[in-house]
Amino acid sequence: MPREDEQVTQPIVVVVDDNAGVLAAAVKVLKQLDVHVLATTDAYEALDWLSTRDVAVVVSDYEMPRMNGAELLSHARRQQPAAVRILMTGMQALETAVDAINRGEIFRYVQKPFDASKMRSVVDDAVSRHRELALVAADHEAVVRREVFYRELEQDHPGLTNVSRDDEGVYVVPDVCNADAVRFLRLAT
Repeated sequence: MPREDEQVTQPIVVVVDDNAGVLAAAVKVLKQLDVHVLATTDAYEALDWLSTRDVAVVVSDYEMPRMNGAELLSHARRQQPAAVRILMTGMQALETAVDAINRGEIFRYVQKPFDASKMRSVVDDAVSRHRELALVAADHEAVVRREVFYRELEQDHPGLTNVSRDDEGVYVVPDVCNADAVRFLRLAT
């Protein structure tokens, strides 16, 4: 397991189940993917990992002592909104799934005992979803930075960002330049 200061290039998948046998089986299945798997029987250890690492996917059992899976995935959603959340449970109750979906915005629900190929497929889909969410977040950050830049530019140089276009969308350049612009562009002779 990497230390907090180590760089992990593969997407990190956190798996939490209080049953060590189920946890070991999930780890064995998921290590066949191109992911870095962190596994624990303790929900609080998983929350520590979420606070110190960029986690792509969290897979959690529902029935666990101290904190159930719906609570854990709800905390995970608040700590890392882009981390994709998967709930595993052996319980057949619809209320369990609804509770988890409402509290933690679950990506998928996996019934235990799980089928190995289905588990791999669900986690692989979740990693892809995480990549999509990361791209959307990066695009949003770029838009926000650009808006801040234009706002500051307009404050420093009023009117600079107000441009006109003709009917074909071509920028209309005014005939008059101010003296500062002429000096800046070294147009003065």
